[in-house]
Amino acid sequence: MIASRSIVRSMPVSATGNKSFIVGLSYHRRPVSHPIARRTFFWGASSQQQRGGSKSWYRRSFTSKSISSSRDPGLEVTSVISDPKEVEGPRGVPSRAEQIRRLQTPTIREDGTFDILVIGGGATGAGIAMDAAQRGLQTACIERGDFASETSSRSTKLIWAGIKYMATATAILLSPKIFSSPIVTVKDFISEMKMVFHCHQERHFMMDKNKHLCNWIPIAMPFTSWHISPPPFNHPLYGFFPVLAPMVLKFYDSLSFFQCPPSYILTRKKAEEVFPQLEEKNIKYCAVFYEAQHNDARTNLAIAMTAAEKGAAIANYVEMIDTIKDESTGKVLGVQALDRMTGKIFEIRAKKVVFAGGPFTDSLREMEVDEKKKEAMPKAVHGASGTHIVLPGYYCPNEMGLLDFNTSDGRFLFMLPWEDHTLVGTTDKKGPAETSPHPPEDEIEWLLNECSKYLTPDLKVRRSDVLSAWRGWRPLAADPHAPPDAPVSRDHVISENPESGVIFIAGGKWTTWREMAQEVVDRVVGEDGPKCTTLQTKLFGGEGYTKTLSIELIQKYNMSQSVAEHLVKTYGARAWEVCELTLPTNKRWPKFGNALVEGYPYIDADVIWACREYACTIEDVLSRRTRLAFLNKDAALEAIPMVADIMAKELGWSAKVKQKQIEAAEKYVTCYGGKMSETIEEKLKSAHYKDVHDVFDAIDISQNGVLEKSEIEEVAAVLGFKMSKKEVDKAFSEMDRHHTGRVSFEDFLQWWTSSANSPFRQKLSRELGLNAMNDQDLRDLGPGTMFG
Repeated sequence: MIASRSIVRSMPVSATGNKSFIVGLSYHRRPVSHPIARRTFFWGASSQQQRGGSKSWYRRSFTSKSISSSRDPGLEVTSVISDPKEVEGPRGVPSRAEQIRRLQTPTIREDGTFDILVIGGGATGAGIAMDAAQRGLQTACIERGDFASETSSRSTKLIWAGIKYMATATAILLSPKIFSSPIVTVKDFISEMKMVFHCHQERHFMMDKNKHLCNWIPIAMPFTSWHISPPPFNHPLYGFFPVLAPMVLKFYDSLSFFQCPPSYILTRKKAEEVFPQLEEKNIKYCAVFYEAQHNDARTNLAIAMTAAEKGAAIANYVEMIDTIKDESTGKVLGVQALDRMTGKIFEIRAKKVVFAGGPFTDSLREMEVDEKKKEAMPKAVHGASGTHIVLPGYYCPNEMGLLDFNTSDGRFLFMLPWEDHTLVGTTDKKGPAETSPHPPEDEIEWLLNECSKYLTPDLKVRRSDVLSAWRGWRPLAADPHAPPDAPVSRDHVISENPESGVIFIAGGKWTTWREMAQEVVDRVVGEDGPKCTTLQTKLFGGEGYTKTLSIELIQKYNMSQSVAEHLVKTYGARAWEVCELTLPTNKRWPKFGNALVEGYPYIDADVIWACREYACTIEDVLSRRTRLAFLNKDAALEAIPMVADIMAKELGWSAKVKQKQIEAAEKYVTCYGGKMSETIEEKLKSAHYKDVHDVFDAIDISQNGVLEKSEIEEVAAVLGFKMSKKEVDKAFSEMDRHHTGRVSFEDFLQWWTSSANSPFRQKLSRELGLNAMNDQDLRDLGPGTMFG
């Protein structure tokens, strides 16, 4: 997933008679570092010549201007040049520093080339690296951010077998086109059903070989009538889906040869017991089926660590900034890469280069062609964004999810229990991909409105119930190198540029990551090459995993059950190694494992272990090594200081680097949605405040009739006068007369009328537009009609 570009071109030896000739605004012989405000030209021998190979000269030009013009702005807050000290990797896995050395100076063969270089470390890219390494290929893989930092960590967390695609396949077969174009229609139907069948196979692989990463989850479809109008997929047959659902789901089970838990029916009475919130919805019955669920970011990291175990030179925060071409043939021979942790640029050469950049694939493909050809280059990928929100766990009781298969705009909408919370999603909106997870407010509101359909009136979903929200992009792919009459792929696309020799893969689903990787490597090695064996592979942490592992950890390390279960679910058998890193709590119970933030099972050892698994930034830990930012934005912000302290010690950060890391993490995590709407500042400043009750209601973000300390801090930040912890404590203690941690309206009124000199009150008055009033007017603001 790389979007930036610099200039790297082969130059003949005769271009200069002096092999050490250096020109430009900066003169040096050391490796080119990440320039912030200067332009650097470097003429020198290629790494191949430095290793004693043939003489090849190139020119490096790397500018901050060239980066900013083509680079996703969100990348600017995803890393800080920190030059970390070397930290050992997990047992059997090279450290990140060792991987960087292997990428810079490969010793695999005399010419210093890899067999395959994969650009992109999402699920597909890491999967390709794993498959290739397992077949014995000399493999390199680089990712510009963290593993799973884009699409692969922002999914609906399902390894699902494609029930929606089975529905679209049937709709295709039953469409009027069956009469006008029967052959094409049948082919489309078969293609769609093959995709569903393959999804079932891949889901079985994940549940059979990787139980430490996946679990079955029941999903209910409530029916309030026996006929649906308008029908789903705009097909009249689907209007009778409430009647047909049990039979359809049994057929769905059969596609996996009934190796999944069987689908079943919940009667109305039983459905109301399982889902109390459906009690007043006049439910006829619920049809229940099973899908596999996982922690997507952790699965991606397990794939990457497995690739490293198998011998791949794989590293995160290494960005491709240009391709290296053979000027005589136009073929791509490798890439120029930037280590974003040190700012150093180096060369990686390979016999075959594969782009696995997901929705950012076209920005990679632009580096294959000359500037003149860029504009005419056909697009291969169009992005579609999907927003998810996270609500408290009580919205999904009894560990069962809900599926709305016919939302107001025809999408599928899931409400799923995930990590003791409720995950709701997703939306679908076409648009260019971005690195930032910032979700549009209108999509958050749409999701809240849609889930309200399944709740009783007395269980209202509030905007302040949104603990976190994010947006990710999925790639919608087409083959730009295919002949005009070639069929359009309904799944993923694998294509090779005949001019450059570069292969790219785009599209597909989380479920089929292994299958896509296999197809790419099959294409690279050819029919006579080594065969794929990944169907027999247990991912990182799978060897030695048992169902009773969490109990064994509790017994040996005296940790809480929630922490032990989290460690096993996240790391599998590697949890033993993680537990060896736990620090004493100095409490009677639990004795080991200091919590990063109250209410969540993440502990100090998660952070220490994350550094061994190539975590480079605080945000890596908050977003993907733990899932705090995805689960609770405020909890993630609260954990930053402790995470920073641990990482600074492990990675040898200076005080300056640590502070920059903290600022970068705060800036990135703030991009997630949370309890406060992005329009709240406008509402706060534009509202007309008639009395103190209006002011109180404006600050009461949770709308629960009391003020909490966090609301004081959040409102202050939104209004632009961010307060220190000490200032927040002082302001809140002034209001909290009874020291209960909650301020009622009566408490607030008493504070308002007696604390004219309070710094917080003065700032609040100014920012809420009450400046025009004099002090006496502010004191005389009435309590509101309820106090007459």
